[in-house]
Amino acid sequence: MVGASQLLQRVEDPTTGAEPLALMEQAARGAAEDCGAPGILEQLDGIYVPRGLWGYTNPAAILRERLGAPRARTGMAPISGTMVQRMLAHAACAIAAGRQQAVLIVGGEAERSKRRAWRAGVDLAWTDQPESTPDLDFGGESPFTNRVELTKGLTRPAAVFSLFENAMRHARGESLHDHVRRISELWAGFSKVSVDNPHAWSRAPLSADEIATPSPDNALVAWPYTKRMCANMVVDQAAALLICSSRLADRLGIAPERRVYLHASTEAAELPLLSNRKDFATAPELAQAGARALELAGVSAADVEHLDLYSCFPAAVALAQAELGLDPGRRSTVTGGLAFAGGPFNSYVLHSTASMIERLRAEPGARGLVTGVGGFFTKLAFSVLSSAPPPDGYRHEDVPRDECVPRRVYHESYVGPARVETYALHYSDGTPEALTIACLTPDGGRTWAVSDEAGLLEAATQEELCGRSAQVREAGGIEVE
Repeated sequence: MVGASQLLQRVEDPTTGAEPLALMEQAARGAAEDCGAPGILEQLDGIYVPRGLWGYTNPAAILRERLGAPRARTGMAPISGTMVQRMLAHAACAIAAGRQQAVLIVGGEAERSKRRAWRAGVDLAWTDQPESTPDLDFGGESPFTNRVELTKGLTRPAAVFSLFENAMRHARGESLHDHVRRISELWAGFSKVSVDNPHAWSRAPLSADEIATPSPDNALVAWPYTKRMCANMVVDQAAALLICSSRLADRLGIAPERRVYLHASTEAAELPLLSNRKDFATAPELAQAGARALELAGVSAADVEHLDLYSCFPAAVALAQAELGLDPGRRSTVTGGLAFAGGPFNSYVLHSTASMIERLRAEPGARGLVTGVGGFFTKLAFSVLSSAPPPDGYRHEDVPRDECVPRRVYHESYVGPARVETYALHYSDGTPEALTIACLTPDGGRTWAVSDEAGLLEAATQEELCGRSAQVREAGGIEVE
């Protein structure tokens, strides 16, 4: 990887801001300048873009023309926090095999400007691209949820990740108060990193109390998550990465100190749906895929000097720390995370990788681990990088799902005794409105139940519901003892 670029715009008048396509073009040119060889854009034979919140059908085709790269094949990836790493692995494998020589991966959003324009009743003159089909489609996975889960209210990511959060609290034996304190202190550490990141969207330091305490501008979203604990995708940001062969880098005169090498990567996709997971307090599939990436790179987790653990919600970071055997006191981000550095929808890993490149250039020989999480913990990706070349070349592996953990049987129409496994308490405008409960049945299976009973909703924030006995009623109702 020879070029990395990040940028943000913060305009009060949305009509004066650049659209996502223009931000992507700026980021691409910035990556070319970063490597010291602007002519590399003419050598591109691949331009890949993670799908965004915009309506372009194939933005890489427009960028190909604007950047003067007529030979570049276009690609677009579906929505998932693992797609940047999938595209990066595809490019690295193709370059290592001699099928390509230079690839640009670029993404951008202008969601803040778009929402401001909508509130003001203003139409933005963004590019209206005719239907165009990318040369490469990086999709193809099965859905990460199903009809049953959607009908039980498991639609918003914050609610789904709170299932993991509450299950981990119960497994740790923490009180509700201690749990909130722990995750808010974790996030306060991320906030401190964003202060020193010139590319971060929010650089104001926040204390654990400011993150944990509900307020008009920090409403509860899904217990125990406040708004400040959630990824912030209402940003105008873009980032780009340039990856090329060493031969081309030599020919273009790219200095050795600008080069960062992808040593190894893994991806685990099509993992069990929520209804069929073994449990919500562990993620053995994360341990397996992460350990395999480190093994392919010939390092241990302790050997890696820098981390960026995908941080859509605190549960994602805590699970990665636990399953990879990482000290929870270690700094786990080089950006400040999706809540503070910014979470531009499908493009965050472009930013975390770009920031990791900057960090590794500054510390010759150091290594970094970048992770990605997609769906509802149904897709995982890992990349190991270093400023030193890999002694055995780049290595990639898809971890087969058959090697992952056992699954639970789901009972759609179960009625009878059960035990509360975990829950998601949904809020609307800061007010609790419903509780989705994962219940374990006597035969070791799982069923979902839903309640809007006011007393139970209040109890979910005051006392431990996990582990309690319950009775699942007709139509998925529930009484918790």
